Amino acid sequence: MSYVHRCLIVPAALAPQARLLTEQLAGPPGAGMFVTPLSSTGAAPPTHYISSGLIEDTFAAVLADSQTMFSVCQQAGISVTLTACQALLGASDVSDDQPFDALARLGLRLVAEDA
Repeated sequence: MSYVHRCLIVPAALAPQARLLTEQLAGPPGAGMFVTPLSSTGAAPPTHYISSGLIEDTFAAVLADSQTMFSVCQQAGISVTLTACQALLGASDVSDDQPFDALARLGLRLVAEDA
């Protein structure tokens, strides 16, 4: 098994679905993804969530193509439609950028916690 770096940014509206799918597809390593909030100003409410780090190359392949995601979900018995996979990946930013490079490219900032 080999690992690759991926930076994943999803719209806030799709974050619950992304969290559920990553946990179901990647197992325990997928739990706890997409909990870091983002917005264009750095203030709440968040418009996006980010997860970045090393993932298995097989999981990276799932994130690269909605048809692959759909097929893997079907094989794993996960109830999701191809349209939902297309919407999730179509609205998300998946790259091998370092997190702050991806944030700069998308004009996003970490949401500051209340003091």
